[in-house]
Amino acid sequence: MTATTRRVLVLGHADVGKTTFLVQLHGRVKAGRGRLRPRGAPTSLTPIEEGLRRLQQGVAVQHTAQGTDVTLELPASTKSGVAVDIVVPDYAGEDLRRVLLNRRLPERWRTEAAVADRWLLLVRLSKHPELPDVLNRPIGELARAPIENPGDDADALPADMWAVELLQALLYWREQTPGPRRPRPRMSLVLSCWDELDTTTPPVDAARDRLALLDSYCRANWPPDRFDVVGLSSQGHPLDDDEPAEDYLNQGPQQMGWVVGPTGGTDSDLTLLVTDET
Repeated sequence: MTATTRRVLVLGHADVGKTTFLVQLHGRVKAGRGRLRPRGAPTSLTPIEEGLRRLQQGVAVQHTAQGTDVTLELPASTKSGVAVDIVVPDYAGEDLRRVLLNRRLPERWRTEAAVADRWLLLVRLSKHPELPDVLNRPIGELARAPIENPGDDADALPADMWAVELLQALLYWREQTPGPRRPRPRMSLVLSCWDELDTTTPPVDAARDRLALLDSYCRANWPPDRFDVVGLSSQGHPLDDDEPAEDYLNQGPQQMGWVVGPTGGTDSDLTLLVTDET
């Protein structure tokens, strides 16, 4: 890594699409599509290439196994020659929960938090049910509403709370790292798997409505020109683990996926999330 290399740190809970996003970026970079070009082979190439192979076969990228402790890193460069490293600390949901409960970050997380120029925090809204509207809905209707099944993750914090906890820890360690004081990284709240949401609400409004605590925390800790909210669909639509999707087989994964701007409007160039160049 050179002194001028920009580091982009990708964070998020389990099953938000971090690995799939990196795999799709790898495919775009290899194909010369978008605003990034190849700059060496990715670290931990095997899981990235395996993920790309699965997408080429029209099936979903496999989930991260419990106990995984590896950093996936994609080296690339912009059209003007600026080096960019996209970094994904790969971990499973249980591992992230342990970090939050023990309030202790692994050393590699501290290092990446300290040096990264940009953080992407992925949140999958479809995994977090909307809170009931207790102000406008009748009490009787609320009482009859079905209780959401928390599944296997009953002790998990709400999306707002765990995300704020994680950001607070990362900012703390960044500020405690010895050496010259670095400005806070540019922060992007990425609402992943956007295709699962049956909504025409722009991402910036969806974050205010569904992630009010996280959205207000970010706006209080980052200036407006250093924080944004976007939507992301890395795949374009859900994929099965075994049954191939015909459009992937016919068109290839490089034709799939899109980014939604803060106020709406889509762009198929996923590299927009990691570079500011036009």
